Amino acid sequence: MKLEDKLYWARFIGGVVMGSLTALLRLYEPTIFLGIALAIAVYIISAIILRIILPQEQRMMLGRRLYLSGATAYGAMWIISLIIVFNIL
Repeated sequence: MKLEDKLYWARFIGGVVMGSLTALLRLYEPTIFLGIALAIAVYIISAIILRIILPQEQRMMLGRRLYLSGATAYGAMWIISLIIVFNIL
């Protein structure tokens, strides 16, 4: 599996985990904007950590894809898992 594919699936799973935690810990209270801000902050922090961890040649090979690969999947899975877990509870 290519590095970009691993990055995509890691963000996919990260979105599921963040959405579930947002619902379970009620991080959407007092307003959903708090939950959205937290999800965005976690995404940005994960991108920064990846930038630190990955070697220079892999960062150069990925370029902007380091930050953008899986971003849509992260956001979609965050909202989908938030809704599912919220409705189950």
